[in-house]
Amino acid sequence: MKGLFYSIMISMFIIPILALIVFYSQTQVQNIDTNIRANELQYFSESIESDLIRFLKINGKRSLISAVSYVITNGTGLDDAQLRLVEMLENGTLYGSANNAPLVNEKNLMTWEENISDIASSLGFYIDFKSVQINVTQNDSFNVLFNTTIYLNISDNNAKMGILKNVTALVPVSIEDIEDPIFPLKTYGRVFRFIKVSNVSKSNSALVVGQNVSGLPPNFNYGYAFVKSAIDLQVGDTNASRILITDDLTGAGPSKITIAAGFGGVVSEGDNIIPSLLIGKSITFAPNAMSIIENETKIYLDSASKSVWDLSNLTIDIKSVDKNYYHYYHNSSTGASFLDRLEGRTNLSAKYIYGIETFVNLEEFPNEIVKGSNSVIDYKYWNDTSGSPIRNGNYDPAFDNWFKIDHNSAVDYGIDSLL
Repeated sequence: MKGLFYSIMISMFIIPILALIVFYSQTQVQNIDTNIRANELQYFSESIESDLIRFLKINGKRSLISAVSYVITNGTGLDDAQLRLVEMLENGTLYGSANNAPLVNEKNLMTWEENISDIASSLGFYIDFKSVQINVTQNDSFNVLFNTTIYLNISDNNAKMGILKNVTALVPVSIEDIEDPIFPLKTYGRVFRFIKVSNVSKSNSALVVGQNVSGLPPNFNYGYAFVKSAIDLQVGDTNASRILITDDLTGAGPSKITIAAGFGGVVSEGDNIIPSLLIGKSITFAPNAMSIIENETKIYLDSASKSVWDLSNLTIDIKSVDKNYYHYYHNSSTGASFLDRLEGRTNLSAKYIYGIETFVNLEEFPNEIVKGSNSVIDYKYWNDTSGSPIRNGNYDPAFDNWFKIDHNSAVDYGIDSLL
């Protein structure tokens, strides 16, 4: 009897302990499951934010290209570039028609939300996009900013958990490699141009300025620099297509002056009085010329300003990048922004702030639409602003054949002293 009594007593203690252990284990499993589900919910929420950014990068670009295509095809600017870009991004339509926006009619914010909802359902989540706000503006000269905010409600009813949050994506989309709509608009569809951000400085300036100059003939005052001290000159150095950059020929003696006379031009740091053999081809007393002007640099000797110029940056800017109608663009304080150009404007409007500009290349224009007296800064060309040629000594054929620039733009590009 005592053994039975003790057995019953032990059972009374053990059974509650076992029950407690079982309950605790079940609770721990439930907590682990809940934590896993909460993490899955959090990861899914974060993936939506990342995917929204990717969506805007891709479809923002597609919307810009679709807008340009519509403008060129119809020969008229958009009534409101911001409004129409929002419409394309949100609904995949332009002026209410999906046919006007073929790049986004099947890939837009509505279809993106549907795809996200399908993924959510497959994961056992319920998702609701409460509201969507989209704003498009010019972020800087070469980027259009797509600003989108979505109020997101994601929940798991079984686990009794959810996330409510605002998801905001600010995505600048580059206009580089997109066609500039103003060129076909202004040339009746005969001139096309794609945008490349210029990789050279907008500002040009004289490399060195001398004190003495002899009358340089207009066709023989440019060439490639040959940098060498006067005392080291050899007879074999002479080259009529080169410009000698040296220190002081007078001090080096008559033989060195004779060698120098065989160059196409001479720039010297010394030579207060120009030697007779160098009359007609030299700029002298130009401080630090040998250290400033690099060997093989193509330079122009300007007699009027007694200065030496490297016009290579300007030459790069006015020529096409390649055979595919790509040209370089700079930022501009008055030239039309990309969004202005989509609306058919040639000047910068107050609402877009950040403008761009490029050089028209009249070699690309049919003769009947060439305005030969206009400045070749594109928006000034369209606005009939007159321009003047620059002195350049045949540095590049473009400068003599068609290049003209207005005074304000010449100041901006640092070449006003060559007018």
